[in-house]
Amino acid sequence: MNSVIDLLRGWNGKPSHPPLTDASIGAYTVGVAMLVAGKLGLEEHQMAHGALLAISGGLALAAPTAITGLLDWLQLEKGTTRKTVATIHLLTMVSATLVFAGTWLAQRPGYNHSRIETLGLVLGLAAEALLAIGGYIGGTLVFAYGVRVVGRPDARIADALIPGRLKPAPPPTQTQTNPPEVT
Repeated sequence: MNSVIDLLRGWNGKPSHPPLTDASIGAYTVGVAMLVAGKLGLEEHQMAHGALLAISGGLALAAPTAITGLLDWLQLEKGTTRKTVATIHLLTMVSATLVFAGTWLAQRPGYNHSRIETLGLVLGLAAEALLAIGGYIGGTLVFAYGVRVVGRPDARIADALIPGRLKPAPPPTQTQTNPPEVT
């Protein structure tokens, strides 16, 4: 079982969650852009179909994206700032996914009648806002807190590119994960 979880978390030392987030965020964003374009009168019948298909793709990717993110979340130490920020990211992204599911349901009649449904558009814009916030928080986990980052800027190129050759730096201590207080 552990090997399956290790495979889901990533292979050859590369995490699975980031590329899945890129694909699902891309699908959702294309879907919402099509809803907006269609509502503005640009090929509404085609945009109604394309939007629902793109959002369907994002929803199809939601489960593997969430599973890989949850596996990363489970690795974080309780009581740390990293875990708190990751929990906020998780809740925001689950909320975005639920609103995208609502978008799909609201736009489904528009797919059949080749039109953009106003409720689908409004929900899509709200979901996209949540997605942007959640994505920003996810980026903060990586770039500010170093979650799932090897952290070896001194590594040789061959060691960084060849799977299994680069060993991670020691994890940051709690003091390193808490940003300084702003006064």
